[in-house]
Amino acid sequence: MNAPVKALAMKRRMGGLRRWWRVRRMLALVMAGAGILVAAAYLWTEGVRARSAAAEARAAAAAAAAPYASSLGHALNKRLSLVRGVAAFASVEAAKGDLVQEFVLFADALRTSVSGVRNISLAPGFVVGVVNPVIGNERVLGNDLLRDPRPGFAETVRRAIESGDVTIHGPLPLIQGGMGLIARRAVFLGGAPWGAVGAVFDLQPMLDEANLEALAPRYFYGLRRADGSVIAGDPAAFVVDPILERIHVPDGEWELAVAPTLGWEAMGRDHVDRLPLAAVFLGLGLLIEAVIVLVAERRAALARLVDERTRDLDRKAAELSSAKGELEQFAYVAAHDLQEPVRIMASYAQLLKRHLGDGLDEEGRDCLNHVIDGAARLKTLLHDVQLFIAEDRVPLPTEPQSADAALDAAVDALERKGRGARAAVARSPLPAVMADTRRLKEIFVILIGNALEYRHPDREPAIRVEARREEGFDVLTVADNGLGIEPRYHEQIFQVFRRLHRRDEHPGTGMGLAIARKMAERLGGRVTVRSEPGKGSVFSVHLPLPQPSSHQGTAA
Repeated sequence: MNAPVKALAMKRRMGGLRRWWRVRRMLALVMAGAGILVAAAYLWTEGVRARSAAAEARAAAAAAAAPYASSLGHALNKRLSLVRGVAAFASVEAAKGDLVQEFVLFADALRTSVSGVRNISLAPGFVVGVVNPVIGNERVLGNDLLRDPRPGFAETVRRAIESGDVTIHGPLPLIQGGMGLIARRAVFLGGAPWGAVGAVFDLQPMLDEANLEALAPRYFYGLRRADGSVIAGDPAAFVVDPILERIHVPDGEWELAVAPTLGWEAMGRDHVDRLPLAAVFLGLGLLIEAVIVLVAERRAALARLVDERTRDLDRKAAELSSAKGELEQFAYVAAHDLQEPVRIMASYAQLLKRHLGDGLDEEGRDCLNHVIDGAARLKTLLHDVQLFIAEDRVPLPTEPQSADAALDAAVDALERKGRGARAAVARSPLPAVMADTRRLKEIFVILIGNALEYRHPDREPAIRVEARREEGFDVLTVADNGLGIEPRYHEQIFQVFRRLHRRDEHPGTGMGLAIARKMAERLGGRVTVRSEPGKGSVFSVHLPLPQPSSHQGTAA
């Protein structure tokens, strides 16, 4: 080979070598860029997972705390029912004159039915005359309850006389040792106070019955009265942003605080397994780099994999949707079919009350009234359950409807309740909105009804309904000057069956706001609240703006 040919071949080889190096350098840069992007995505996803894990940790703690709070409330109410039974026994036997002779056997039977009963006592004329057992409780005999100098003891008896129901004192240290709860109930004969009955319960058996120690080792707890004094558990539980569960007791509430033993941050880390996520992103990085080199060969395989996963997810989604539909259908039918026996139960109870009339004693009338009231509450609850479940099946509106007409219908429906509360409902002109009158009326009934129910005791209720437009929504606001809501409960009040007050203070099913929010979301909107305790609340119903009708096309 001559020199010019050799030089040309060498030149070509050098050019090819330079092109190969340029391709390698570009490939290296692309792979490095892909690696950086994958690392950034991993760090971002890890942050999202950490925040999600913290939320899951709180949700898990809330789910763990609720059954224990319910069990503790049940244990307490079971013992308070015992005191009510002693009061009923005393009122009957005192009228017959056989009270002291029958009390010992009756008290023995009651003490064996519930654990942790220190003593049961009778106080005719509010002076303790009989106590069971006597041994260990001799100092109780002769105690004048209304003149007891110990803080809170006489006050508990006075509250029992005024309320006509059980009142409690404590928990407090007992003379015999340990923490205990004193329960009293006044007994009336012929409308006049005869005296009182009482019982002393150990606190620890109630805690044991609620099985609060089973929260360990994952969680620790604290239990305190409404005045802030801790009566059980660890006081530190209240200073670490705990999950709080309320336990309704006579004259107030207890709070059960539950927090993770290792802290929220550590518990959140327990909910996150970083190794699978790191492995996923490492594999993703390798896959991306492989795709850069072999994009043509891998595209078909990835497409097949995506199609297979998509079909699998679609199949699972269809199965879940079918199961959900069957469950909702069952709940809807059950709620519908149960209304008839509830109606019959209420009707027969009312017939009994009407026919027996004055033949019933006070306790009998109270029992029938409880049956009638319970049937009415159950019927309302079944109706609300049907309304909540059926919401997804009700057709959506096809054209705007007058919000003023819906508000008129709601005010008419609430006329009696509003008149009884001397409520003033002020309003500004409302637009036509993309909502059907039935749904919008129900939302107004719920929001205005709540404003009337939770009105402030020191002022007459004032309610104002207004409208505005913002960011693609018509916003209808219902503002009141009622009790207000603490910020930490602003989301909880929209949960099904979530109540912030006892039923004897404010009746209801606990589903109203959940139904209102579901209706608004079904219409493509939402319901939000702004509120401060003592300053009232403002509920805002956001509804999408009406869209131009489909038949309004462009001119030819």
